[in-house]
Amino acid sequence: MNNTKSFVLFLKLLILVQFITKGYGIRTKDKMYETVGGTSACYRRLNATHQTGCTSKWGGSNGVIHFCETHKDLEDIIAHGTSPPYIPIVPPQLFNTESLQFMISSKKIDGLIIQRNNDSLEYFTHEYQCPNPSSSLDGTCNKESVWNPLGTGLMYADIPFPIFYIENQSDINTIRSCFKKFNNYSFNEHIDRSLCALELKAFMYAATNTPTCRRRSDLITTLNPVKFCDPLGDNNIWASLYPLAEGPKRNETKAIKDYSFIVVAARFDTTSMFEDTSGANNPVTSIVTLLSLAKFLNDTLTLDHVEAARKNVLFFLFNGETYDYIGSQRMLYDMVYGNFPIDNVEGSDILPPIIPKNIELFIEISQLGNANKTLYVHSKGEDQSVSNFTKILQQQKTVDISFEDVPDSLPPASLHTFKKAIPNFPGLIISDHKTSYANRFYNSIFDDAENIGFKYYNVSKDEEDQIPKSSIQHYLANVTEVIGKSIYKEITGSDYNGNNIVDVVLVNELLHCYLEDQNCKVHQAVHKNLNLPKTPMNLYVGVERVENFATNLAALTLGWFTGQYAGPGNINCTNKPRNYAFKYYNMSTSIYDLDIVNCYKVTMNTTKAVSPAFNISDYNWSSGQYSSWTESTWADIKVRVFLKPAPSQERTTLAVGSVTIIFSFILVYFIKSRSHIFFTPPVAPEAPTSC
Repeated sequence: MNNTKSFVLFLKLLILVQFITKGYGIRTKDKMYETVGGTSACYRRLNATHQTGCTSKWGGSNGVIHFCETHKDLEDIIAHGTSPPYIPIVPPQLFNTESLQFMISSKKIDGLIIQRNNDSLEYFTHEYQCPNPSSSLDGTCNKESVWNPLGTGLMYADIPFPIFYIENQSDINTIRSCFKKFNNYSFNEHIDRSLCALELKAFMYAATNTPTCRRRSDLITTLNPVKFCDPLGDNNIWASLYPLAEGPKRNETKAIKDYSFIVVAARFDTTSMFEDTSGANNPVTSIVTLLSLAKFLNDTLTLDHVEAARKNVLFFLFNGETYDYIGSQRMLYDMVYGNFPIDNVEGSDILPPIIPKNIELFIEISQLGNANKTLYVHSKGEDQSVSNFTKILQQQKTVDISFEDVPDSLPPASLHTFKKAIPNFPGLIISDHKTSYANRFYNSIFDDAENIGFKYYNVSKDEEDQIPKSSIQHYLANVTEVIGKSIYKEITGSDYNGNNIVDVVLVNELLHCYLEDQNCKVHQAVHKNLNLPKTPMNLYVGVERVENFATNLAALTLGWFTGQYAGPGNINCTNKPRNYAFKYYNMSTSIYDLDIVNCYKVTMNTTKAVSPAFNISDYNWSSGQYSSWTESTWADIKVRVFLKPAPSQERTTLAVGSVTIIFSFILVYFIKSRSHIFFTPPVAPEAPTSC
């Protein structure tokens, strides 16, 4: 009986403990804050010589809110504000070099919020005027002729306070209502009032430069477990139009050698001052063109054409190009050391090694969002392959697009990596700009669908007439077709006279995938059971140790467009013989038949897109040979609103607290000194002498 009672008591205690541990307590000090959602922070990044970006103080930066619409408003709070520090909330138009330097020098600003407003924005680009200056060819950009004339370079400034971007108007309205209720009075009254304030938390652990940060990170111990920074990087994506090996037979392949290659390349990443990116013009227009081109060439060029010419097509999507061409530097590094497309293993015959001299022509697709009737073919130095292909482009008359040759001109692009190492490397760049960018929002959060005039049409193949002929969809489809037919002629020696055309609905869906909804039809076709946010794809390169799902989806899409039919889709598809040369995937027949699944044999794969500098044990960081960019780690990123008490209230609170603690000491002393009176133990009764 006693055992049963003990067990029941133990069970009740166990349930009570479980109930207590399931509770979620809120610390008293956190009850005074209201978290603001939908924020995007400015991060700190480092290279071999500098630290760039933003950071808050340890524990967060606090400041009184003030809405500023003009530079005059900023001057007023700095000159007349009586309750610094302040955190101004400004429109994008006010975020410029002059205003930022003014705020930093005042010492009265502890943070900054940039709000998106409905006013038309003429430009917003805080990239350098000469992007990637230390990794590009000398003489391709100078003060007299710059590629990004509107660039401020603020993205690479060292800013001593945190900066956040807030797009959601409801979040701004929450802050504004607090501001109007408590702060919207004359500055003279601020010192006597409780004021609405913000706490910006974005403390960055890294400091100084990449070598210093790496050295500190290498000293991680149990007592100091923080890693201060990570190399920027992800994966490059590549695929061949037709297999580079025969097979597989019993899971083995035989490399096809003695081929030359035409490379079609584009960058895959973009960046901005903040965590979120858009990248509609740069790089989405080039990504969509490359993917559409892969599909078009797969439908038009046959294996017989490739075998007869002994010439194959390779598609490259380079990652990390925004930060000193990380992806292309690593690709060239791997090629030179015989590690592309697979690590050099003695006796391996899985795939043929591809080195730079195997590349007959390198075609890079750059920004195309300006939708000009004239596109520009940039090159550096004389090369017969480049000249011949440029002439083929100019001879294509199927659409109303012309190509102008711009010799001795090379805008920032991956081709710089190859030309810098191999001056006679045969390459060209196709872009919508001749001497400077047409993109007024280059590498910014505002390079979005609106910037290229994209409007999505949810139509089927039979309804493609609903997509206007003047749309960016038709423009990119036309550009793709011209480049595709030119490559066809380059390989076969004759014009393409078939009936295949670039599917404008597919282009429409691809743009929709990258600019509006990640759960688009293309992604549903290549990856089943997706549950991604209905937002633009974030194409920031990220850090090496964090997988980027955008890269995986793009790789699957490229594999789908270049893949070969291997039978009906089933559970055995992915169990077919495979090695690095081939993979098998179940994918939809098309975007129009998502429920009909086929098995595809694909040549697509990925390689590391991390700077060789982090792969060389004794690398000389001062050499500048390779990209050295890292990103700082952080503990917490958040924005919170709270009510900052008036100075008089703070003084009263301090006084009451001081009196209370002094009284407590006196009371404790008094009780302790008389403890023999207050706590006299009771006298035990005498034991009885008899029963």
